[in-house]
Amino acid sequence: MKYRARLIPQSGIPLGGIGTGYLELRADGRFYEWNIFNNKPWRSGYPEREEFATDDSLFFAIRVKEEGGEPKVRILRLGVNDLGGDLYRMPWVKNVEEIEYVGEYPLARLRFLDPDLPVAVELEAFSPFIPGNVKDSSIPSAILAFKVRNESSKQVEVTLLGALENCVGKGAASRVCVNEVVEVEGARCILLRAEGVPPDHPTFGGSMALALLKATSHLGLVKAAKEDLWRMWVDLRADGELGSSEGGRCGKPAYGVLARRVVLEPGGEEEFVFVLAWFFPNHIDSSGLRVGHAYENWFSSALDVVRYVLSNLERLGEYTRKFHDVIYDTTLDEWIVDLAASQLSTLVTNSFYTKDFTFGVWEGGPGCCGLGTLDVYYYGSIPLALMFPELEKAQLRLSAKFQLKPGMPQYARYVLAYPENVDELKAEIRRDPSVCHDPGKLEKVLEEIAAKTGKDPMGRMPHFFPGTFSRVDAYHMLDLMPKFALLVYRDYLWTGDKRLLEEMWEKVKLAVENVLRTADELGQKLPYHYLPSGFEMLTGPLLKPPRSLRELFGLAVSGVSEIVAPRGYTNEIVSCQTYDAWSFLGYSSYLSTIWVAALRAVRRMAEELGDAEYARAIAEVEEEARRNLVRLLWNGEYFRLWNDPLSGLKDECCMADQLNGQWYANLCGLGRVVEEEMARKALRSVLKLNFKPEEGLINGAYPNGTRPSIIGDTTYPNGTGIPWRIGSQPDTPWTGTELAVASLMIQEGMVEEGLRVARHVYERYAKAGMFWNHIECGGHYYRAMDAWALLMALEGFLWDAVRGLLTFAPKVGKKDFKAPFAANGAWGTLAQRLEGSRQVIEIRLAYGSLELRGIEVEELVQRPYEVVVEADGRRLEASVERLAGRARIAFGEPVRLSEGSVLRITMSRAG
Repeated sequence: MKYRARLIPQSGIPLGGIGTGYLELRADGRFYEWNIFNNKPWRSGYPEREEFATDDSLFFAIRVKEEGGEPKVRILRLGVNDLGGDLYRMPWVKNVEEIEYVGEYPLARLRFLDPDLPVAVELEAFSPFIPGNVKDSSIPSAILAFKVRNESSKQVEVTLLGALENCVGKGAASRVCVNEVVEVEGARCILLRAEGVPPDHPTFGGSMALALLKATSHLGLVKAAKEDLWRMWVDLRADGELGSSEGGRCGKPAYGVLARRVVLEPGGEEEFVFVLAWFFPNHIDSSGLRVGHAYENWFSSALDVVRYVLSNLERLGEYTRKFHDVIYDTTLDEWIVDLAASQLSTLVTNSFYTKDFTFGVWEGGPGCCGLGTLDVYYYGSIPLALMFPELEKAQLRLSAKFQLKPGMPQYARYVLAYPENVDELKAEIRRDPSVCHDPGKLEKVLEEIAAKTGKDPMGRMPHFFPGTFSRVDAYHMLDLMPKFALLVYRDYLWTGDKRLLEEMWEKVKLAVENVLRTADELGQKLPYHYLPSGFEMLTGPLLKPPRSLRELFGLAVSGVSEIVAPRGYTNEIVSCQTYDAWSFLGYSSYLSTIWVAALRAVRRMAEELGDAEYARAIAEVEEEARRNLVRLLWNGEYFRLWNDPLSGLKDECCMADQLNGQWYANLCGLGRVVEEEMARKALRSVLKLNFKPEEGLINGAYPNGTRPSIIGDTTYPNGTGIPWRIGSQPDTPWTGTELAVASLMIQEGMVEEGLRVARHVYERYAKAGMFWNHIECGGHYYRAMDAWALLMALEGFLWDAVRGLLTFAPKVGKKDFKAPFAANGAWGTLAQRLEGSRQVIEIRLAYGSLELRGIEVEELVQRPYEVVVEADGRRLEASVERLAGRARIAFGEPVRLSEGSVLRITMSRAG
């Protein structure tokens, strides 16, 4: 016997709603990663796991009897029968031979292939996912719709069976399963709950349910023991019906089972629709607080969820499929939209959405690092802000709420992160020792010291929420302040919510002023990295806090008698950034480009709010910062990793993400951070040095090719003596970074190069069987949701809700282009085609509403030309402003598009 084995993917489409927890349907037809029970690590406690369900906890089977033939039973999954039978006792209960799996989030479609069956069996599985509709995208449920078609020439009896294990209270010694059969909304439902569940159990007060439309038989309670499952299979085989026993109570593991029997004529087809639902309100965060779920505001039990889903089944299915179809109805290569859609699944796997509507997304895991990690959600929240703006604004407000200020728990820690403040405190203690044991006096003294030295940490932004929304972990990252400013501007630009801008404005100014006040060592109007600036330093040569670079490195620097001390009283990190195990010193390209983009955004916000004086002041800072960025960091080929004028040290590493600020500026229509040709030259260097055919786009690379993955552990070639280890951050690819850089390349006109980088990400994860689970710090990593930016770049898409202006200038297939878009919770299709001397642009809205006052497009027809604008067949007045190669078409009146609306712009060559 010869077998040719292939990898069964270790990831699949997750089923569940935003903030509800999830389970995952993979290509073998089994259900994994049951994280619906408030269980770790989804709740907290990474990497600890609490397993309340297995891949045996939900299964489906089919019984088929062809006219005149013997009945055949198949479990609809791969492998051997491990549900009560084996090849000795019950060899006639088999699993199917093969499954064809198509995962296109939010849909999973499976074809169960078995040559011995006279029927074709397919499954479409999904949870409602409708951008713009938060409630219907946050339902704790999954819909599993099977289709069975008779492909024989004879009549066929078909029974489809579904079984769900009662997992409520699992692991509790006193647990008693309670299964109840209920008729609801034309379906039969088995409600699963438990008694004797202790109040501290994650499933306390909860329930599960499985419903089947038009069910013909059921077993309300079947013990999970082999002998009981044998009887179930025998019962099914006999006549295609179950004994229809009612539910009951059981102290052992037990299933609820539903079945439906039909007779299919040759060519006949039937649909079997199951609904899985859950309700587990005992969501306790890592601080011991009961935070619950948003779904508690709409439902009171799993049965309640089933009722809602069944009552709205057609609508929920219609719009979820419509969103899928809009994404995949495109002239772009399928892999591009497949990649963009795949990472939307992270909104389900990693999200917390609590009873009071607080929202956040795990950085990774789920359960890894923290929720709402600001430096990461800066990347990953791009589709969130476009599709679910109310959730994005909730996330932004949460981070803003914890901006550091006097009186907060960590304020003293960060005042004392600066040696100047420590020296002042020591002097104060010598004058008045009571400061040491009087908390009120200490707090006041620290505020006075910070005001005196100017090293006041007020305005710093929090990093993440450690499994709870009641506190934050730290304020150690210097990139958080400019990223926060960019997020505020982006969310204002994309939503048009001026109240949000007004609410955030003072916080934005505090964040910017914190950087200028505490982190510009040489007055260059750029953020300066003090050592230690990365966690690798803490595992390196530092055993005690150094007082100078001379002490740290043993440097003898000519003409410098005392080099600035690293920040920190006990190695407290204050200038880390998202690459947090990669130490930068002095001024870095990554942070400096983000900073310049943020200053531009702050100036725009000041202008919007009528704060002309502040806008002028920030414009001056921005101008100087841009000059110094180039002067200090451009090496003629790319922007070097960092430059420290104080020590004379430089790091010539080429960082893939060195132009991140330009990427964000392009996303937000902020213009140039660095000159166009300089950006392209740097990106060509990134492609040459950082792109590795066997790995992808690694974060950092040196021109001579030195790296730990080739020569082993070494030290960074920058004079610092910091250890550089195998598997370090610069020596690895991060998909969120790769996709950001790929989309930047496309934005900057390097389309082929950007697609090459993105295609590598797609193929690398597909071949590894991890397509829906990108890894960085833990799996399902939030940063990779920026895959949506790839679509935006290819579309030349920019949305300005403040002015009602949509920019659409495709980078590929310009003469015949169609692709999906989302804005303000609305979504639809952008299309452009060239018909002889006519250029036709169409915006078709599939869901929501969108107000437009104008559109900017690339001119594909030669001037002069006439422009005709029609909204749903009604002609509108319009004026045209002709720019360099582009046309900005302003409508005579605002156009409100709604579901099904079509806006058509025709540009016809005159004469």
